[in-house]
Amino acid sequence: MFGKRKKIEEPPIDWPDLLSLLEDDDRRSAVQMRFPTEHRESYLTAIRRVDSALVDDVLASGRKVHTAGKLINWPVVAIAGMLNSGKTSLVATYLSDAGRSRTLRGPSNSQGTHRFVLWLPCQWQEDEELWRLLLGRIGDAIGHPPEMLSEDPAKAHLQYNNHGGDVETLAIPLVATDERLNESGVGLLDCPDIVSDEAFGLGSPEIRRTLLGRASTLCSAFLIVTSVESSRDATLGDLLRIASDLMPGVPRMLAVNKIRPRQTPDQVFETFSPLAKAHGIETIYAAYDYDVPASRPFIPSADGLAKVALNLENDLLPVFYSVQANPDENPPAAIDEARMLEAMPSRLDRTVLFEKFRVALQSSLRLLIWNRGMACIEKDAEASNAATEKAQQCLLDAALEFFTHRQAGGEVIELRLHQSERIVRQLSESFAATAPWYARWGVRMNSRIRRVLGGAGDFVRQLTPSAMAQRTASEIKEKFRRGEYGGLVTPDSLNFAIDRYGGTIALPHWFESEMGADISCLTECSEAAISRFERDDFTSLDPRRLDEAVRQMWGEVPMHKKLVAGLTPLAAVLAAFGGVLMIPIDFGTTVIASASIPELFAAMGLAALSAIWAGKANTRNVGQQAAKQQLVDFHAVLCDTFGVNRPAKPTTIKVAQSKVTLPLSQIIRRDAFGPTLPVYHAREEFKVELKSRLPL
Repeated sequence: MFGKRKKIEEPPIDWPDLLSLLEDDDRRSAVQMRFPTEHRESYLTAIRRVDSALVDDVLASGRKVHTAGKLINWPVVAIAGMLNSGKTSLVATYLSDAGRSRTLRGPSNSQGTHRFVLWLPCQWQEDEELWRLLLGRIGDAIGHPPEMLSEDPAKAHLQYNNHGGDVETLAIPLVATDERLNESGVGLLDCPDIVSDEAFGLGSPEIRRTLLGRASTLCSAFLIVTSVESSRDATLGDLLRIASDLMPGVPRMLAVNKIRPRQTPDQVFETFSPLAKAHGIETIYAAYDYDVPASRPFIPSADGLAKVALNLENDLLPVFYSVQANPDENPPAAIDEARMLEAMPSRLDRTVLFEKFRVALQSSLRLLIWNRGMACIEKDAEASNAATEKAQQCLLDAALEFFTHRQAGGEVIELRLHQSERIVRQLSESFAATAPWYARWGVRMNSRIRRVLGGAGDFVRQLTPSAMAQRTASEIKEKFRRGEYGGLVTPDSLNFAIDRYGGTIALPHWFESEMGADISCLTECSEAAISRFERDDFTSLDPRRLDEAVRQMWGEVPMHKKLVAGLTPLAAVLAAFGGVLMIPIDFGTTVIASASIPELFAAMGLAALSAIWAGKANTRNVGQQAAKQQLVDFHAVLCDTFGVNRPAKPTTIKVAQSKVTLPLSQIIRRDAFGPTLPVYHAREEFKVELKSRLPL
């Protein structure tokens, strides 16, 4: 009847289905928390964590889309015509008694329609928020916020007629609601006379035409009401051209009113067909003059097909139906209910008013969910990863402060070993097992003196490895304390190193409060980190490679160095190793001594051994491999303790002008000592799922 249905601009959004996706915190969740625990968050939960107000906006926008989706099948029809052609009477056929009383009908200009009046189903007003948006949509379309039509019929008539108004008032649309439109399922735009005489002072035809063009954006169809005498009227031709220009692609219909029975319905069709064909009129409706008794055969009876209030004594209304070329298909023959003008709404395409309104609401929802919400989630996830990387770097820099040997300019020349009991025992056993005869003789001599003299006297104690270790420990302790050799990690020095590398910014979960972090709590955390590493560090040297390196070192010692060593080089070496183990006795258990093997030799005055060990790649690499593992393990312990996620990929640092890739930590994971810095990841699976329900 009305040709091809217009293509919907975009498919409707199923809000309940979309909401279930946004609330899903399992398989379809939007966010994966990677640290401190592994769990998933729904889209709404993630947004609420970052911007709780945005959640309210998304839910409100979704409710609007859902509510508006129920209204999109309600068409709005623009009804226009010439002065006193019966436009408002046609509108009244769809209204209740109360609604009809508010319409203005009559033959004189004082009873003409000079304002746009939009009649809508009263149920649309039940949703206050939606109604407010709807009025805004109407106002945006026509150019001025609408005004409500008074419930008082007398006042409503004055508004209809623009009584006491001016040209500007014409552009302010009137909005009214009626309960009977709930049943008929249609909105009606009662238009003022487009070709009204400007002499009335109520706007020129050009002004009215412009306003009709704006109002047409609200409508699904355009119905022009005329009289049978106007078939050759140039004014009707102008009106049809205006409709064609203003509403291209919108179904246009012609309603011929007040037909006298001397013309049969097929003759009416024949009369207006050329005009309809010329101006793209899809359907011709006809209504016979009910004041003429002879018209009765051409007015469909109210036998269940069309129930129109023809029996009202004071408010008779026209009955419109589509006419056909075949006389046998028109009254007085029975006609199908679908041909009645009342049935027109069911034949119309989706209303432009609500289609555009729905599209606008969906666009707003899409903007909230994708451009704001999803962008907010991704930005937060990126920020969490960036913050974690910054915190990791801060803690790595702090670890490097103790586990690297640097030149005066700060360049790292080698890594330092945590001189744990395991490492010291390996070094001692390897040096003792591979030592040449002259080094071993010194140890045997000391043992013999102890047996003969009973170990009595300061002189003898100075010759024994234990006494030498005690003296060496005191010397090394002072050198470590002064920072001449090796590194000592204490809670205070660790706090200082973290602060030096920007801990107040890099560890926001510790320093985000206005008061900052409690220094005593930080110290406890540093103590916990040192204790954990001391307890959990099981790094060891490769025994085979260690023995080979030590043999090589003994073989490199020149003969004169052997003699200068005083026949006790092994005793001195073992004393140095033992001295390192004695350092925590003076500093306490929460201290880590770190030093490279060459640094240990240098600290005890064995410069020759230090140079030999550092100068050979084979010997140098033995300690460096273990040192790399200890460095990343200490870094991992710092991350765990300070509530920072460990690095997922190997880190590269610069050592002696070369790039060194550190291995991943193998040390056991433990819970954070205090607050944690969470890490989030926006799941691509969710974005794919969201895109299927809410395309970009």
